[in-house]
Amino acid sequence: MYHYIKYYIVPLITASVIMGILMGGHWMWLGFGILCIVVIGGDAVLGDDPSIPKYNYPRLLELPLHLALPMVLLLLASLAWASGRGTQDFLGIGKLLSGFFAYDFFTARNASSWTDYLGAVIGTGFMVGGYGTVAAHELTHRIKDRIAMLEGRWLLSTSCNADFSIEHVYGHHVTVGTDADPATAKKGENVYTFFIRSTVHGHISAWKLELKRLRKKSYSVFSIRNRMFTGYFMSLIWIGLFYMAGGIFGMVLFMSQAVFAKFLLEVVNYMEHYGLTRAPDAPVRPEHSWNTNKRMSGMVLFSLTRHSAHHEKPRTQFWKLDPYVDAPQMPYGYLTTLLICLIPPVWYYVITPGLDKWEKQYAPV
Repeated sequence: MYHYIKYYIVPLITASVIMGILMGGHWMWLGFGILCIVVIGGDAVLGDDPSIPKYNYPRLLELPLHLALPMVLLLLASLAWASGRGTQDFLGIGKLLSGFFAYDFFTARNASSWTDYLGAVIGTGFMVGGYGTVAAHELTHRIKDRIAMLEGRWLLSTSCNADFSIEHVYGHHVTVGTDADPATAKKGENVYTFFIRSTVHGHISAWKLELKRLRKKSYSVFSIRNRMFTGYFMSLIWIGLFYMAGGIFGMVLFMSQAVFAKFLLEVVNYMEHYGLTRAPDAPVRPEHSWNTNKRMSGMVLFSLTRHSAHHEKPRTQFWKLDPYVDAPQMPYGYLTTLLICLIPPVWYYVITPGLDKWEKQYAPV
């Protein structure tokens, strides 16, 4: 049963972020604090898990994936409500909560400072990026499943990421490790310049891929079939809802968490492929991605951590991915590595020995 329950940790962490936001004040940092303790502490204590369990009830593994959209909906509704002032009560959330709990939610919200809201934005961004985008990543690889694709695209709209379901699936997985791939970080490139480059060029690549698809099918660029335009529209709906909830401040909160979630996605791209190169005509193999089998990271990220196997077999469901212990290994779990990436000199110090070893063995001639 443990092997099923472990994938339900991330919805519980999301619930803690929601609770902290609704309680207001310093409680808005609650979810982020729990996330750090669980993931960083869990990776340090629990170590690696290279096992591939046999699952007789795969639907129990699918459920937390499909819980992502309703959980993120609740999360953003909570943040939207928190953007209100005075007696503003988006969707009647405050009144509803006050009927169940002996806690003055309105007073706590109205007394919250900008540093408290910073905690709410960081916590929300981590869950939109770490739960919503990761679930969307798995779902949008299921290109023949319309429901999965719709769920994934709505999840991506919460971080204004209309291009991901196109560029990642049809671009990145084809060009990974080559100069043509915006999502492969070059050796010596810091995470901040990579974020800008990958974001801009990834978006351009998505438009090129979508325009090619539309021309092939004889659809108009301005058709509702244009997935870039419909992706923009999905995000505009969120912006409109936040404006209804808290005016300009609400819009600022939404866009802040969206940009932060997008930044987290690009940091993850950065550390998953940093410095690993591939000849354009060479097959994608396990050595073209940094891998890790850290137990807690794998639990909360639906085995995205087994990235070497994901790129070798991108249509394989997350619970069937091979551990590839001989693939290039990240020095730490995902959240720890992500934080290290934010300090470029420390990142270069940590990753260079492993990259030098990789170059001697695998670098294209």
